[in-house]
Amino acid sequence: MAVQPEARPGPDPSRPGGKAARGPSGKGLLFGVRFLFAFLLSRVLVRVLKAFGYSATSLPGVIALKVCPGLISHIGDAYELVVAVTGTNGKTTTANLLAHILRADGYTVAHNTEGANMLNGVAAALLQDCTWTGEPRSRVALIEVDEGSVGRVFAQIKPDLLVVTNYFRDQLDRYFEIDRTAALLLNVVQEISGLKLVMNGDDPLVAAIGHRLGTALYYGAEGELRMPAAAPDSDTAGETRERGYCSLCGGLLQYRYYHYGQLGSYRCSQCSFERPALDFTAFSAKQLSPVSFTISSRFFPGGRLECASSLHGCYNLYNVLAAASASAVLGISGDTICAALPDYQTATGRLESFVLGGRPCTLALIKNPAGLNEVIKTVLVRPGGKSLVIAINDLAADGRDVSWLWDADFEKLCREDIVSVTCAGRRAADMAVRMKYAGLPVERIGVVPDASEALKDLSGRPGEELYVLATYTNLFNYAKLLHKAEKSSPPVEETREKVGRAS
Repeated sequence: MAVQPEARPGPDPSRPGGKAARGPSGKGLLFGVRFLFAFLLSRVLVRVLKAFGYSATSLPGVIALKVCPGLISHIGDAYELVVAVTGTNGKTTTANLLAHILRADGYTVAHNTEGANMLNGVAAALLQDCTWTGEPRSRVALIEVDEGSVGRVFAQIKPDLLVVTNYFRDQLDRYFEIDRTAALLLNVVQEISGLKLVMNGDDPLVAAIGHRLGTALYYGAEGELRMPAAAPDSDTAGETRERGYCSLCGGLLQYRYYHYGQLGSYRCSQCSFERPALDFTAFSAKQLSPVSFTISSRFFPGGRLECASSLHGCYNLYNVLAAASASAVLGISGDTICAALPDYQTATGRLESFVLGGRPCTLALIKNPAGLNEVIKTVLVRPGGKSLVIAINDLAADGRDVSWLWDADFEKLCREDIVSVTCAGRRAADMAVRMKYAGLPVERIGVVPDASEALKDLSGRPGEELYVLATYTNLFNYAKLLHKAEKSSPPVEETREKVGRAS
């Protein structure tokens, strides 16, 4: 059942947002003392960590929650609006895009920007936004939530609007199979009254949750999406497809077409389950590098909205579409959405652009087969020779099990324009073996575990463009090193001129 467009939500009388400060005594003197101590301790930790060059996105929350376990609900209850984004891939970009649009419309937003999306990261973000009494400075809390943490997070802070991006296998040692992750979300959201859902209707795993709940708004893309012809290997062979059978009855799913992974237009061969009617439909995708398309929806005057973004790739079309859809549900005008999209700056490692040794260098997060396959497609669409660092770690935040490397389509990198691949990180040797079995000639494979040394190696490799593909615990270190290297790097154009004169 579709939800009708509503006016922009203001302060909800049933929530304490906009009322006078409660003060720490609202939950008793002991709670007030614990909260104040947690607040002060987190502020000190943030300053110390940042002084030593660390991001301070999680540790302050870890310590604060040990001191005051109820601090998230204490702060969260006072926001006028709580918006959450969850799913496997695209959470950070979707949430950051949505925060960018909200701010463009005049909202003040508290947000875990860098993707620290477990309970600790949410606590750290909210503590940075509040006063010593727990009163938020912002009107809106926008929280990105790890798909395995929705139970713990939503037990403390209830969202008014939830965006669900997609479900793919990811960190099997933490999440196990995706059936379990999807069931967790279903069980949690059933207990949240008045929740509005904005869900990816092209993912049958996500749509099945909405089907069981009986009410949601869906976004999706009409017509098969493909990367440009400049990527001759952009066919769907080797795609990671999750759950080719119906979540409701177990029948096989039949597809008219795929976009990527299991996302596409589908119907069950045995029951009535099918891709739901879309409330926000992306069509006429003029290009995917960068993304440009039209949204058809009754939420926009005239029924459509032209969207243009600086982001690249099919998966970023979904991120832009999700953020635009959620913004419209919140009552933000199409004009504001369109105006905000082009100047959005990507978060750390989300196809973040640097200059290394006078050449363009792109940093991309990789964490599971589906996401990595889409990053590879985005790399391959670029013309000219390309050298890569692929940095794989196996720490807790990465997932201890690196067997997913064998499910990713590294075979697509076995082309003449991929002139070298330097394998780095704790599992550099495993990555090198994977590239060898993928078919990349061994003379184009390097093994340099250390991040600093890997970048030195990369800067000496041939190719017009450089890429660093890194798992999560590698990501911020590489970003820091690339920022530092960029300061001493000659401009890209200057390097190209030298190359031109030399040739």
